[in-house]
Amino acid sequence: MRHPINIDIDFITKAFVGVASPLLGVITFLQEQVEWTLRVASLCVGLAVGIMSLVSMVKKIRRR
Repeated sequence: MRHPINIDIDFITKAFVGVASPLLGVITFLQEQVEWTLRVASLCVGLAVGIMSLVSMVKKIRRR
């Protein structure tokens, strides 16, 4: 016979808050560095897409 599963919502909530609080603190502290990293990463992705589009257009023009 199976035992009923007892879920302690209060315990789960405290555990979630206990894990999320330090993580949010670190993110808040390092917000400027994270923002800078995201900006540089998005710039690199944008440049890569632009270069790939340019190469594709050049190849298409040369085929004609």
